[in-house]
Amino acid sequence: MIRAVLFDLDETLIIRAGAIRAFIAGQYERFAGRLGGIDAATYASRFLDMEDNGRIAKDKLYPDFVAAMEITGVSADELLEDYRQIYPSCAVLSDGARETVEAIHAQGLPVGVITNGNERVQRAKLESIGLTQLFNPIVISEVVGMSKPDPAIFRLATSQLGIDPAETLYVGDNPTVDIVGAAAAGLQTAWFRNGQPWPEGIIPRADVDIDALPELLHFPGR
Repeated sequence: MIRAVLFDLDETLIIRAGAIRAFIAGQYERFAGRLGGIDAATYASRFLDMEDNGRIAKDKLYPDFVAAMEITGVSADELLEDYRQIYPSCAVLSDGARETVEAIHAQGLPVGVITNGNERVQRAKLESIGLTQLFNPIVISEVVGMSKPDPAIFRLATSQLGIDPAETLYVGDNPTVDIVGAAAAGLQTAWFRNGQPWPEGIIPRADVDIDALPELLHFPGR
């Protein structure tokens, strides 16, 4: 029996890869005259390489990025502030995300989010996609002082709901951070695989694999 559904944010509810590429291209244009002649392709490729698919926090990334690129015309703090102001507006919902969240909510099940990241940026993304009012709880790592895959962050969310972890479904794209962490906390799990194979040697597997979020509407136990 599933009594609540919790989602990861980046690469699950929103398509992060496209958003970050759009953002970094725009950031280059905004600061091009202060970047010492660095070309757009080099700026974007080095940034994306150093951020490692979002695994590196931007307040740590930008000082290293500015140093590596030998940028002197603009500070790491200016680029970080630009990121925090502009990037959330680049967020794009995954196919079927809105319909899925609205359908689950309409059925009377609580719907929430557990995400790693900066509070200001993650909340702004949720506002940008227009679903904030449907999510409760919204658990952000910076706010609660713990991060996925720590089982404690998943248990915190279920405790806020007052629902047993075993009756809660967690949906995420990252096998280790999302699925293994949620399973360790006792939640049921759905892996949004985004066309990727399950990595060899990572256990446990998700309870179900999905290729599209609307498949959740047919999840066993709902």
